[in-house]
Amino acid sequence: MSAPRANGHAAAGGSGAAGASGAPPKGEWLPIVASMTVTCALGAAVLGGVYLATDRYAEQAHVQGERRAVTELLDLDAGAQVREVRQYLTPARDRVVYRTADRELVFSLDGALVHQGAAPASADGLIPLGRVFVAGRGGPPSGYVVEGETRGYKNRIRFFVALDSSWEIAGVRVLEHEEDPGLGAEVATPWFQGQFVGRPLASMSDLDVTRDPMPEDWRSALKDLKRVAPQAWAERYGPLREREQGKPVYAVTGATISSRALTDGVRATVLHFRRRWELVAPRLEASR
Repeated sequence: MSAPRANGHAAAGGSGAAGASGAPPKGEWLPIVASMTVTCALGAAVLGGVYLATDRYAEQAHVQGERRAVTELLDLDAGAQVREVRQYLTPARDRVVYRTADRELVFSLDGALVHQGAAPASADGLIPLGRVFVAGRGGPPSGYVVEGETRGYKNRIRFFVALDSSWEIAGVRVLEHEEDPGLGAEVATPWFQGQFVGRPLASMSDLDVTRDPMPEDWRSALKDLKRVAPQAWAERYGPLREREQGKPVYAVTGATISSRALTDGVRATVLHFRRRWELVAPRLEASR
């Protein structure tokens, strides 16, 4: 009879030990839960604040980078004025909307003016189509920078095309891409983008890409774009530019798809902008 009592005592003792090393009594759960909740809330608040601060900084840096690209592409000085025009498509995809800071124009797809008036405060529901930056000094525009987008080898390529007042390409600048480093990513380099500079509007319809090797003198001149101001470069390499203007764009070796994607995007963006701007410009200028 004594053995069972010993076993019962041992079991009771074991249960007491488990209680001492296991979960705390019910009365102690509330402070622990409250402490963990406060800690998590503080951590979330700190992370949220850091995210908002860095996101705001990133957005400011993004805007400043785009403004700098516009200035560099058109070689603008401090006295130049830049007017931004945003382009949208209506949800039904049957109207094109152009907006400045204070003006709105709406056209049908066939170019008929549907509406004009003050710009609404919101663009909710509209589909962005890109922007146009119009540079000048109070008179006729001295140049334009048009935002474009095309499908590259891996993902979209977003870019700016600059046009001077005579509708020649003043420059191309890739803003975003996900092409492969050392291959498709070369379309974002000055030497590739420089091949578009000086090409007139009249040649855009026939603009194509070739896989032929690039002449070494032209390659050397394009590499100089990183070290020489645009105007000085144009003067230094004028004969080479004239020689190459009527030729196709030389593709990046091993990245013909990316090369063709950007070339096709530039061509389509310039031609579309020229057609639409003839409709939009007179009405925007009349509203100033």
